[in-house]
Amino acid sequence: MSEATEALSTRFQTALEAYEQGDTTSAMAIASELVSADPAFADAHNLMSVVAQDEGRLDDAEQGARLALQADPGNPVFLNTLANTLRRLGRTDDAIEAFEKARRGLPDQPDILFNLGNALRDAGRFDEAVEAYRASVLVRPGAVAVHNNLAITLKAMGDPEGAATILIEGLAYAPKSPELRFNLGNALQAAGRFDAAEASYVHAIDLRPDHADAWVNLGVVQAAQNKKRAAEESFRKAIGIDPELAQAYVGLADLADDGGLDAVAHRRKVLAMKPGLAAIHSSLLMCLHYTSSISADALSQEHFAFGQQFERPDGSCFSPDHDFSPDRPLRLGVVSGDFRFHAMLFFAQPVFAARGRSAFHLTCYSSTAHPDAHTTHFRQAADQWRDVRTLSDTDLSDLIVKDGIDVLIDLSGHAPHNRLLVFARRPAPLQLAWGDYVNTRGLRALDALIGDAVHTPSEEQDLYVEKLIHMPQDYICYQPPSYLPPAAPAPADSREYVTFGTFSELTKIQPETVALWSRVLAAVPDAKFFANGYLFADEARQGRLFSMFADNGIAGNRIEIGIGGDHSDFLAQYSQVDVILDTIPYSGGLTTCEALCMGVPVLTLTGDRFCGRHATAHVRAAGFGHWAVSNEDEFVALAVDLAGRRDTFSKLRRDVRKTTLASPLCDVESFTADFYGQIRALWQSRCAG
Repeated sequence: MSEATEALSTRFQTALEAYEQGDTTSAMAIASELVSADPAFADAHNLMSVVAQDEGRLDDAEQGARLALQADPGNPVFLNTLANTLRRLGRTDDAIEAFEKARRGLPDQPDILFNLGNALRDAGRFDEAVEAYRASVLVRPGAVAVHNNLAITLKAMGDPEGAATILIEGLAYAPKSPELRFNLGNALQAAGRFDAAEASYVHAIDLRPDHADAWVNLGVVQAAQNKKRAAEESFRKAIGIDPELAQAYVGLADLADDGGLDAVAHRRKVLAMKPGLAAIHSSLLMCLHYTSSISADALSQEHFAFGQQFERPDGSCFSPDHDFSPDRPLRLGVVSGDFRFHAMLFFAQPVFAARGRSAFHLTCYSSTAHPDAHTTHFRQAADQWRDVRTLSDTDLSDLIVKDGIDVLIDLSGHAPHNRLLVFARRPAPLQLAWGDYVNTRGLRALDALIGDAVHTPSEEQDLYVEKLIHMPQDYICYQPPSYLPPAAPAPADSREYVTFGTFSELTKIQPETVALWSRVLAAVPDAKFFANGYLFADEARQGRLFSMFADNGIAGNRIEIGIGGDHSDFLAQYSQVDVILDTIPYSGGLTTCEALCMGVPVLTLTGDRFCGRHATAHVRAAGFGHWAVSNEDEFVALAVDLAGRRDTFSKLRRDVRKTTLASPLCDVESFTADFYGQIRALWQSRCAG
């Protein structure tokens, strides 16, 4: 080694020691000096990249790592640095590629294995992530972070008990780790062991009293056990530690979770505490849909108020040089907090997968808080995957601009983990609303909303800030899962009575809904009612349903309760009901499609707003528009008429299933052609003006 080289090496060691002691200013100054003296000094470039990454200067971090690799191509340490930066930038696929190259260079380096596992988990590639984490643990047993992330991944794969086992193993090495205790609580919570989860969170807080997230999750499990006063105290403790912790305010808001007027009032109180918190405002807007006491016009005005508060007046941030060629291949971006087991798995994912890939390049921007095994299906449908949970609105907006997205689609609306404030920055020239949400977003930065003539009739354009676009049939199509059970005989065949029922989520079962159902049960006095859903495992929720029926004169012995199960079991449980009665004012969406595919008739009362028209649109698209009525008297009369023909139910089930599966409701190919045709037309219109 020459004397000059030795001097540079000694100087670099000084920079490294400064960094390790937390003196990043000196470390950067020395590293800059070194690369000025020797532009090919790879270690100095790498150190500058690491410091830039620590300081959140991710573009500089990427540049530094690439300069290090330019000087020393294939260096596993430098590849690891680059990959960490790419992961933080949300460029998940690129990060995985770099980590895998680093692993080939150092196959047993535990940090590289751990980092690779993190990126694979971000991408929803859980089996591979588990393999990487386990390899890391073998090399470095007892590493707290690896045990934590391995457990988080197992929980996401539906194995909370396995996650708990991994965390208990980790606690043998680090019994005083608050993070292991915290994540053990999370695993136990996912397993439904709320008492044990509560104890684990308390233990985590004993070890670290300022653990705000542990206070929040303690509140969540206390609320799940109906300890609402204790839960409120826990959420307020979290807010005292971190006044900006959004989830604590959401927890407070969710203490009233029935979707009715109490939930609305409660959220308004929380919003008064934190008026600038968009997540609470969105939660309020969600809750307003579950009560008919607010008119459709007033509901839209509430959404417009959100837009007025959060709209950005500073214009677009997409490149002024954006290519507005009307017929070229388009770069689509889809933003969602629900790339997981969710209605969009059956409505949107098949449409993404079936697109013409030469004409539409798809990037998924995932803010999904808890990816699961189904996240992989969305990832496989995409050309590019970005895990953006940790990105700020500014950083995500910048990433979308860098990706050159032409058309950005919001799939979440005001649902949890939405990124509407990114849309407010207008990072793409054309921005569309579609998917899970049932109203205007309220933001003028959304150019159009993809609906249909039933959900969003043209005469209601004044209720939306977006331009209304109509799909020819329904605004969604439904692809049944591969495990769809066969249609079972109607239960009335083996019983002396008809069974009406609901498989809708509990928040949709409001007093006005039960009053309507009770009119049907009163008119068919030998009929019974079957309510099915996992939340009915809670006896308090069962009691609320029985009380609502009792208030309408229906005895408890006419009500039967199911508690669901995994999805295939849930679908098979349609064998226990003859006719589904829809909910008001919020109609059944996915459950309507599932019932029809299981051959079960769905009776619905067409509402005066988007959320009240799901079943109407779906039964019409399936070919059974006569099951959608316009008033309560017609609803009751239709139910009575069907009940009087119960000897035909089994044949009807076979016909309903066959007709539905062959109908536009399930015609993914035709829907996909129309959907991308609409997007192309909107893009061409945007290019023209």
